Amino acid sequence: MRHLFAAVAAALITSLTAGPATAAEPVWERIPCTSGAIEVAATDETKDGVFLTLAGQLDCAEEKTAAAFGYGIYEPGRAEGLVYGSHLRPYAPAGASPFADRKRVPTGRVDFAICVVTDYLVRVECVRVVWDLLDHEIQARPLETTDPLVNRMVRLVSPDWGPRPVCGSCW
Repeated sequence: MRHLFAAVAAALITSLTAGPATAAEPVWERIPCTSGAIEVAATDETKDGVFLTLAGQLDCAEEKTAAAFGYGIYEPGRAEGLVYGSHLRPYAPAGASPFADRKRVPTGRVDFAICVVTDYLVRVECVRVVWDLLDHEIQARPLETTDPLVNRMVRLVSPDWGPRPVCGSCW
């Protein structure tokens, strides 16, 4: 009986003193790429919703690692931008690294920025997406990488969390 009591007490003490389980931080392999352009920032509306296409290229390549660049999403009122793991793209093994993605814009009033990012503080080029719903016209216009909306760090959100949680496959 004493042994049983000692075992239960030890298990209880261990469970009470152990810290909470935490998920490992996602890993983002990066290279210092600072040159490139968004050549297309176009919107279109279909019966399935409003879509934004971003296309362009980074003037960097990486053949030896799994380095990737991504799209940082910056919303007013957030302390940091977010890079969803599902938005990371590999660099080309040689030459420029082209990109082209078309995703749905969340429904409702919209005001956010998207930057092509290669590191936590490196924004290559940005666009601001605004849809005020009053005139039913969505706009995607160039935005300086030093604009206060985007001039902040991004945080990588694990691919396990999926794409932007609000609408599944949105920006």
